[in-house]
Amino acid sequence: MLSIICVRYVILPVIGVAVVMAAAKLGLLPSDPLYHYVLMIQFTLPPAMNIGTMTQLFDVGQEECSVIFLWTYVVSVFAITIWSTVYMWILS
Repeated sequence: MLSIICVRYVILPVIGVAVVMAAAKLGLLPSDPLYHYVLMIQFTLPPAMNIGTMTQLFDVGQEECSVIFLWTYVVSVFAITIWSTVYMWILS
């Protein structure tokens, strides 16, 4: 569980900042900071419900998926707040 949370809320946001900043430097994105913020925040959001739907469809891993959802959504409250502050600081 700790590795899932670490990857989801530490490594992916760092990768997201690098990708968005690189795309902006290459001129692939408009210069709108709000647009950059929305792109960066996508890397910080908790896992989508599609994972839960797939586990129900194939009838495997439903208990594990619900535990993963519980902890990732609990941690997301803090992670989104912290990363939003970091993103706004980077874009200011």
